[in-house]
Amino acid sequence: MERPVYRVLHLIFALGSLHLLGLVGLEAKRFLDLRHERALTQTQIANLRSRAAALQADIAAAQTPEYREAMVRRMGYVKKDEVLNAR
Repeated sequence: MERPVYRVLHLIFALGSLHLLGLVGLEAKRFLDLRHERALTQTQIANLRSRAAALQADIAAAQTPEYREAMVRRMGYVKKDEVLNAR
């Protein structure tokens, strides 16, 4: 009479083991996905930092009088006593 109880216990143990194996697999996949996402995020951060450094260099260059004069001339402005040659 005790035999059927052991069958049920073995079945419960087997199902629990399969469930545990599935959970371990799921967590391993999640770990690998997060590691990949972290690598992508670090690459994006490095790209953004280099872009920010380039923009800071552009801002520093824009503060010089030579750069401002070049921009003004590119827009077509002339100095007070200059004559614009029409082409």
